[in-house]
Amino acid sequence: MEFRLWLVCLLLAMAAVASEGYPLHHTSIGDGFYAREPELMDSEINSRLLAANRRFISYNAMKGNSVPCSRRGQSYYNCRKMKKANPYKRGCSAITRCKRFTD
Repeated sequence: MEFRLWLVCLLLAMAAVASEGYPLHHTSIGDGFYAREPELMDSEINSRLLAANRRFISYNAMKGNSVPCSRRGQSYYNCRKMKKANPYKRGCSAITRCKRFTD
């Protein structure tokens, strides 16, 4: 009984999905393509916006066995700066077990 109920629900769901498709009557071959034209235009605009941003990975960055920044202690993201990107600084508290809190 449970299997039949599941089968009926599945058939109803398939019928609902099939009825929402493109209408097949009174259409020509090209109508289906032009009905989807706004979707294509949106993707075309998006691709043009992404291309206009001009952010890219250079061929040198994609080479294997190369280090982007050869300076020791410097971040890959700011190799040209003299300052460290994320210097290690922390306060002294009981959790960090600083010298003044040790027994």
